[in-house]
Amino acid sequence: MKVIRYTLLANGTIPSNVIDGGYFIKQNGGQSPQDYDMIGLSLEWTGIEEYTTKSSFENYIKSFISDYEDIIRNETIFVQDLIDNFWDKST
Repeated sequence: MKVIRYTLLANGTIPSNVIDGGYFIKQNGGQSPQDYDMIGLSLEWTGIEEYTTKSSFENYIKSFISDYEDIIRNETIFVQDLIDNFWDKST
């Protein structure tokens, strides 16, 4: 499967080519409902961008997300673990 970046369609729905999506959400300055970029998986579609290497995917995600504290669970969430778990879904 392909790891892709995409936005919602103009009517606010998820593109049909996205098999699993809505991850690593980032504002993009667009107009609602297309004002967020999301990461997902697709069989053939490349969306806005396709990440063909784990390092390019890591670089993109780490450009706007870092480790953080989950105050409800009282634990540190490591962004590398999130990246690794998502990337493993694509293989």
